[in-house]
Amino acid sequence: MSLETVSGKIFGNRFFLLFLIFANLAGFFVGLHYYWEQLIESSPLLWIVIIDSPLSVLLFAVVCVLMYFGKEQPELLKFLACVYVIKYGLWTMLAISLYWGNYVGFEDQVTGVINFFLHFGMVVEGAVLAPRISVTKYNTVIVLMLALANDFFDYFLGTVTRIPETYVNFLALESFVASVLIVFLIFIFQRRKS
Repeated sequence: MSLETVSGKIFGNRFFLLFLIFANLAGFFVGLHYYWEQLIESSPLLWIVIIDSPLSVLLFAVVCVLMYFGKEQPELLKFLACVYVIKYGLWTMLAISLYWGNYVGFEDQVTGVINFFLHFGMVVEGAVLAPRISVTKYNTVIVLMLALANDFFDYFLGTVTRIPETYVNFLALESFVASVLIVFLIFIFQRRKS
């Protein structure tokens, strides 16, 4: 079964769309709770670049809401949601793996495992959304610039999720590379398909 077929079955099923809407909205609010301390200590102008994972699942939920109600989904929004859920899902899975030694105690480890699999789910969501995107050079450049701007804020202006310094440089490199690769892989995938 092709990815396009799977995508059609998932996004063509109103019950599954409803599930995705509520699951991603729940993820948004749980993510806000996780970032809360960092948010209240930061300027509200920076909140949009601080809440990486929560923002990505909120964008995905908005796309699903539009699909559920049969409304047109802007291609730029779908593309951005797709790139962000994949990018921040992968980033968090990598960060959890790198910092696994910091998860002391059973409760921390259970939370880490759950968080890892929830972020894996974000990557899957993005992969399933990818076939539904019509890419243009214009929206590719915009999505790439937004992703790279977020990376710049994270690693040069200090809005990255609060993590120990140990692997920050590696995660910064991964983030910039992921921004470019994910955007261009989706662009190439969609161009070859059409």
